Amino acid sequence: MGLAVFAAIVVVSLAAGIAVQVLGAKKSRYDFLIVGVTAIFGAVFASNNFPGSSVFGVFKDFGPTVDGFYLIPGTVFGVLIAVVAYIGTRDTYTAPLTNT
Repeated sequence: MGLAVFAAIVVVSLAAGIAVQVLGAKKSRYDFLIVGVTAIFGAVFASNNFPGSSVFGVFKDFGPTVDGFYLIPGTVFGVLIAVVAYIGTRDTYTAPLTNT
C-alpha cells in the first residue's frame, strides 16, 4: 500500500470521525478519535490480511485494488469496525457533574 492510499484512508476516516463528533447525540471530546482510529485500523488490517489468507479464504483477491489496497474488504471492514466502536462507546461516558 502506497503513501497516497494510506493518506486517503486517514483523511476519509477522520472525516467520518468528525461527522460523528458533530452529528452524535451524546458528545465526548474523543468521539472523532475513537471512530477515526478504528476506521483506519480496520481498513488497513482488512486490506493487508484478508486477501490470500487461509482463514478468510472467501476474500482471496476479492475486488479491485488501488496501489495494493483491496477496496471492498478494506472499506467494508473499516466501516464495520468503526460502527462497532461507536456503538460500543457512545454510552460509556456521562455528562460532567455540576456544582450547585
